Amino acid sequence: MGMKKIKLSLLLLFMAMASMAQQQAPVIKQGSTVGYTLRLHGQQVAFSLTFTRLSDSVILDWKVRNTTTGTYVILPQAVSKANRLSFVQPEPDTKVVLPPDQTFFFISKTALQNLLQKRSFAYDNTIYDLQNDGEATTMTVDGKTLNLLHVVARNETTQYWILNNPDLPLICRITGNPLEVDMEINSLK
Repeated sequence: MGMKKIKLSLLLLFMAMASMAQQQAPVIKQGSTVGYTLRLHGQQVAFSLTFTRLSDSVILDWKVRNTTTGTYVILPQAVSKANRLSFVQPEPDTKVVLPPDQTFFFISKTALQNLLQKRSFAYDNTIYDLQNDGEATTMTVDGKTLNLLHVVARNETTQYWILNNPDLPLICRITGNPLEVDMEINSLK
């Protein structure tokens, strides 16, 4: 086989692999449901979020153990520039509008930009630094490969794994949370 044919074959192989990777990359859109396992004060709880709106405000319908439900509304200002996460316990059958500085299960677009440009961001008066320590930066969920950014809080034990997605930087995993609320994504539909 000639050198040109080998180069062409390799190019086609790489293009096919890139195409497959793009097909498996997750797309979170209106109607998407994300399942988590929450670890709350030593207990495990099934928790899911359905994105019922993703334009301007983000509206999340949540469900605990497939029995208790409610809704969170994240305001446009928060989606863009929030600097705090809400860890308020969900109230059953209630629609909660979060303050303009809070998000729920994702960080703001500004925080993600800071992380990518400056390798750190501030949330909840804590600075989180991007890690290059060999921790897994990909995770496979329902056949989709998630490209994650691993961050660690300065002077604390908290670690986040955040979906590298400028439209919705979803938090996929939390460990070491001082509030004893850790979690990990386990489904994405």
